[in-house]
Amino acid sequence: MKNILLTLPLVFLLPACGPGDETTVAGTDSDTGDPTGDPTGGETTTTEGPTAGPTGEPEPEPEPAMARGVQVTKVTADQGVEVPIGLDGGAVGGAGRNAYLINNREILFRVEVDVEDGWTPREIRADLTLTLPDDTQQVATKVQLIEGDTTREDFDSAIWWFIPAEYVAPGMSYNISLWETTTDYNDLPEPDPKPMLPLDGSLAPVGIEDSYMTMRIGIVPIKHEIQGQNCGDAPEIDEALLNYMADHLYMQNPVHEVTLEVEPTLVYQGSMNSFSPLLNQLSQYRSELNTPPEKYLYGLARPCDGGADGVGGQAYGIPTNPTKGNAYQRVSMGRRYASNGSTTETFVHEVGHTQGRYHIACSGEAGTDPSYPYAGGDIGIYGFGLRDWTVHPPSNHDYMTYCGNTWVSDWGWNKVYPIIQTLSSWEMEDEAEDMGTLLVGAIYPDGTEDWWTTPGSLEGEPLSAVHSLELKNGGEVIATLPAAYNRRPESETYNFVVELPDDIGEFNAADRIAEEGAVHPVQFEQIKWLTN
Repeated sequence: MKNILLTLPLVFLLPACGPGDETTVAGTDSDTGDPTGDPTGGETTTTEGPTAGPTGEPEPEPEPAMARGVQVTKVTADQGVEVPIGLDGGAVGGAGRNAYLINNREILFRVEVDVEDGWTPREIRADLTLTLPDDTQQVATKVQLIEGDTTREDFDSAIWWFIPAEYVAPGMSYNISLWETTTDYNDLPEPDPKPMLPLDGSLAPVGIEDSYMTMRIGIVPIKHEIQGQNCGDAPEIDEALLNYMADHLYMQNPVHEVTLEVEPTLVYQGSMNSFSPLLNQLSQYRSELNTPPEKYLYGLARPCDGGADGVGGQAYGIPTNPTKGNAYQRVSMGRRYASNGSTTETFVHEVGHTQGRYHIACSGEAGTDPSYPYAGGDIGIYGFGLRDWTVHPPSNHDYMTYCGNTWVSDWGWNKVYPIIQTLSSWEMEDEAEDMGTLLVGAIYPDGTEDWWTTPGSLEGEPLSAVHSLELKNGGEVIATLPAAYNRRPESETYNFVVELPDDIGEFNAADRIAEEGAVHPVQFEQIKWLTN
């Protein structure tokens, strides 16, 4: 298949509005940038001439005042998970934030209001002033019908703007103010407190992190072949599927760019009644493709034999401490379902494992993370899809559950933030780091094993207290190597990994030492040795 490179585009929409809303955008030298200016943009219609003053000059038309009977109660910023940035009349500091906001990524600004008893529903003008790091300003003005207090059930009961990525940078700040659109309420008492945030008229920080955050994934079409069966071609990976996968990975991860690349097709001739052998081959395929350590590899398969019963996909491992040496674990796979939605939901989940995420308990999941803070696997907060414009209530479930209606929790968002930050930083390095050599074993539930070598190291990996590997030459033990030993997610297969020292010398046999000193000879002649 022809290689396809897909990079998510940026969206430039400042501000966005729903049907029936009126929105204008201006710099500080525009009429709409002046909160006391004419909200209609300078176009007025009169039926009578202006009244002459004592000097014979026309008296100036009165200007609408600050809004009466309504207060700004809360301001949130949402790049996927909702983060409070304004509350109780002032800015929300770092201690009050629940999640990271990142630079060069769109933001949904949402302003909640409360109205006084006896409120008369009417249109109110809201001014959002963004001050950028270079002290330039962008002012977005929105006129909206306010019928009552903001409620979470009615998205449009809040005032909102969609801020494009080009404006989102560390050091940016904001100010919100509400204004009447007519002079009908000018005679009412001045509002106290004023309908603005911050209340003192200053600028509040948005709180944008200064980070380079990207994800790069190689999508591998898997051509499954079984002797004597017509299994067909590898799944087609068209632009529509790539867009769908990229959008949903982007929406649920703190990144400003997702890149998907279609890799050459991998032919797999074993049974898929277990996905573990395919994952072994995908892990080896990483080194054959000279895949950089920051890049993930994801196999897309349509099993000819039906595949593992009840399993939609699987990850090779859960590398919770991201290093270049454990890049061989950034491998996962999933089924190509008939729908792009099911295919992509599995994709986001399995890539989550390779980002270091365990399951979240909701529906009988194994290997769950006990530190997850929300009961039942709920996301616990509101979320918003920057690509599909979908609101996700707190009752949705984290994408690392097996439950339906999934989205990212703020806890999950924060969990992968340092992983993405670390991997993204490797893109900036000029030269590839020389890796050592790992001897990797896959220990299957039936006692059989697969072994191969791959570039990598055990730097930062937790080592087992009871598992090791004895290397032998002519029957003599020449080295005993500590091992990393862990179970694969959604599988009964265990990974057994040792690092081969550069000066190990020759060896022609090996024994795997397990619990209570049990000795398991390695089928040495079946080891697949690294050739590049």
